[in-house]
Amino acid sequence: MAVALILYDAGRGLDPRKLPGDMHRIVIRLIVLGVALSWATAALLAVPLLGMSAGAAITLGAILVVSGPTVVGPLLAFVRPADRLRRILTWEGSLIDPIGGLLGSLVFATVLDSTKRSAGGVLAQLAVSVGVGLVGAAVGTALLWLLMCKLRLSDVLRINVQIAIVVAVAAACDMFRDDTGLIAAIVMGLLVANLPGFVMPERGPVSEMMVQLMIGLLFVSISSTVTPASLHHVVLPTLGIVAVLVLITRPLAACLAALGTDLPRNERVFIAWMAPRGIVAAASASTFSSGLTTAGIGGASKILPATFLVIVSTVALYG
Repeated sequence: MAVALILYDAGRGLDPRKLPGDMHRIVIRLIVLGVALSWATAALLAVPLLGMSAGAAITLGAILVVSGPTVVGPLLAFVRPADRLRRILTWEGSLIDPIGGLLGSLVFATVLDSTKRSAGGVLAQLAVSVGVGLVGAAVGTALLWLLMCKLRLSDVLRINVQIAIVVAVAAACDMFRDDTGLIAAIVMGLLVANLPGFVMPERGPVSEMMVQLMIGLLFVSISSTVTPASLHHVVLPTLGIVAVLVLITRPLAACLAALGTDLPRNERVFIAWMAPRGIVAAASASTFSSGLTTAGIGGASKILPATFLVIVSTVALYG
């Protein structure tokens, strides 16, 4: 629920009108190519380096495709790059979180499914999940419009109403399909920020403080489940995976995404050096690792400590 609120807040900061020209293509390519390359890299390396089974390795790869506004946003706020760069990376980080969360959930369910669903079955499940998220977003946006635009609410009540509806819609979507609440949350944020007729308060210090508080609580609570003993045998192999992701996979995705565009070389290099992993990866790993371990999937117990190390390493390196 906290991740859904974070993504809703991120969605409110996205404006498609501020992505002119080649920027749309770059963002789409970064997401598509970044997901595919990161997933393949992490999954292929996890088998020999971490000694994982194919199912656990594929799940780890799906978890590590996400970046996210929780880590990209603060870094961009500190570095203050060119406005075009900031928009491209903000859009990528915000959109890749629900995509990664949904992908991880589908892979997790597929690995646990002894019948081994076909590719067509997985695509059908993906379509259903996206549909649930979009329906939830439509319902939530309608409720927000009714309460925020038709009632005279104080500023405090406006914040409370947004939290209540985002949490309720995300929870309801997740009851139907796992992780579809993340799709609903970010689409709701996009809609309320861009639909005409919406009178929404600006993202003030109270909203920002709540988001930062949730990020801090999530990171502390999830990292507290990683014991020193669980890290003992995964540190060096995971650092090897991080090295490939940082030095090969991300630069390759950035290079391919910028092909045929007018993006200058220095901006391409900056994009190639900005793909830290964030809270969605940590939340997914904490859930999927325990589920696969209980099911007896080989190497699944290493998913959470490996993800934790990837998050710490990438945030430190890119920072």
